[in-house]
Amino acid sequence: MSTITELLDRWKRGDRSVEDALATDIYPVLRELARTQIRRHGGVLTLRATELANEAYERLHLQQGVDWQNRSHFHAIAATLMRRVVVDYLRNRTAEKRGGGQLFVALDEVQQRDAPFQGDQVDWLAVDQALTEFAEAQPDAARVVELRLFSGLTKEEIAEVCGSSRATVGRQWRFARAWLAERLDIVPGDEDEP
Repeated sequence: MSTITELLDRWKRGDRSVEDALATDIYPVLRELARTQIRRHGGVLTLRATELANEAYERLHLQQGVDWQNRSHFHAIAATLMRRVVVDYLRNRTAEKRGGGQLFVALDEVQQRDAPFQGDQVDWLAVDQALTEFAEAQPDAARVVELRLFSGLTKEEIAEVCGSSRATVGRQWRFARAWLAERLDIVPGDEDEP
């Protein structure tokens, strides 16, 4: 088990002495995930990476009941938390502006391999809503999308977290991209790799 996993496991069992070490090991990982999200969302997120990482850390701190399995599992949970933070931020911002703000980011600001589909712009709130709907029918494929977009895990790590093969992850990715593109009325790109 990785150091992070060991620390999380001790913390779950009530060992408060590991909290400083846990923050020291986890915070840089969350900050890097936050930087990725800030870059991915372009001008949509006016948060700084530090603010996003702080919010994700606070939410992670509430996950004491999780049975931490390994570093990839930690990244999977962090991806879910990061998604929630980003979506909550965008929803709050939209509510404040009552529709006056742009919720779109040009896809050329998103690395092609990370985008769920091709097009001129991505409405991340619509993506979240569609992904939530998709998860009801295809939870495994939806998890692959969430991990790809919000965790920074490699294909192999996604397969490990999902308990499946790299080929299965690739099929689920392609299926999810096609479904999301249809649901969001966007022409999908040629990319096959997750």
